[in-house]
Amino acid sequence: MLFLRVVLSVIAMLSALSLIRPVLSEYYAKHYASGGSPSAEDALLRAYRITPEDARYPYLLGLFYHQSQNPKDMEKAINAYRLSLQRNPTDSQTWLALAKAYRDYGATENAAFALRKSVALDKNDPDLLWEAGVFSLREEKVSYAAQLFRRYIYIVPEEQENVYSLFHSMKVDSEYIVDNLVPRDGISVRRYLNFLVANKLLHESAAVWERMKPYGLDRKDYIGYCNFLIEEGEIRDALEIWSEFVKKFKLSTVEEQPDSLIWNGDFELPIENGGFDWRLGQADGVSIFRDHDIKKTGEASLSTHFDGKHNPDLSIIYQIVPVEPGKNYKLTGFIKTEKITTTNGIFFEVTGHRCEPFVKRSEPVTGTNLWRRMEIEFITPKDCKTVVVGVRREKSVKFDNKIAGDAWIDSLSLDRLKNN
Repeated sequence: MLFLRVVLSVIAMLSALSLIRPVLSEYYAKHYASGGSPSAEDALLRAYRITPEDARYPYLLGLFYHQSQNPKDMEKAINAYRLSLQRNPTDSQTWLALAKAYRDYGATENAAFALRKSVALDKNDPDLLWEAGVFSLREEKVSYAAQLFRRYIYIVPEEQENVYSLFHSMKVDSEYIVDNLVPRDGISVRRYLNFLVANKLLHESAAVWERMKPYGLDRKDYIGYCNFLIEEGEIRDALEIWSEFVKKFKLSTVEEQPDSLIWNGDFELPIENGGFDWRLGQADGVSIFRDHDIKKTGEASLSTHFDGKHNPDLSIIYQIVPVEPGKNYKLTGFIKTEKITTTNGIFFEVTGHRCEPFVKRSEPVTGTNLWRRMEIEFITPKDCKTVVVGVRREKSVKFDNKIAGDAWIDSLSLDRLKNN
């Protein structure tokens, strides 16, 4: 009977001890977290000694030593991480921490091994993939980093622009990125192309544009890339893209003005709102549309309606037109108006684009007018390869400044004069 009591007492003591040990360990670990007394190192060592089977405490001890960046402490950090992994060899975060410690200690091969172990244990953790990918890039392991980040993009596709930005910041070649990092589907390649355009990476974008063709290019792709090339001053390349666009979508210029440099000057074609076609302005109280009922020639004109409640400063339409520097040109067109109010009416305008500033305007048209021919002659500056041709209305500073009425534009043509 006495023996049984002793046995039960021992069992009870062991049970109590097994319950108390984790509590004591956690108590000391909290001192580490709060920076209290005893010191962080002592607290974590005590927590580890009380429950040596728990992998958390050597891991936290490793983090503590790792933060000091002292070479001697780095050895301690490595040993602590390895001790933690002996207790729990499947913890991917500890393998990653060990990889960083090896890297900071200069043991590159060991770091690479630990990193691969980390990723192998949890291939679907985006945070881990990002950490491991950045680690690999810093170690110039570009091929492995591309594998990791490609997986990362698959899991969180909305983050792919951040990945591209990271690779470009590390000076990775764009063609390598599109071959080895960007997922092989049209949506992803298009997103990478848009990333390059948004960051004005002109040279890099040219190769990716070609890579995009097998996946199919739509109108938005052509117009967007053409706009980019125009704004970067690559007019020849922009014209090639525009020519491809015209052929692919079976567009044609207006036959009544075959020599005109203006595209779609009779508004016979739908307006693409970019490239070398017209671009439409926007303002409160203004409606702009193709009108098939009232026109000077052909099947349509461009109509503008002002509601009389606003005072807009507006380019109704404008088009970027390639020209030759230092040459003489004439812009002609027709305008019809009905009850256009205010002294600030509708006028034609030509300005320089990416060149020495110059502005040429017609007189403004107000009131009611039948089709009226407008002309502007100008000589392009010596550095001017493109001009902006447009139809505008300027904001009025007068008291009675709310514009109302309707205007129609048709038969615009830009021709180089033969005497220059």
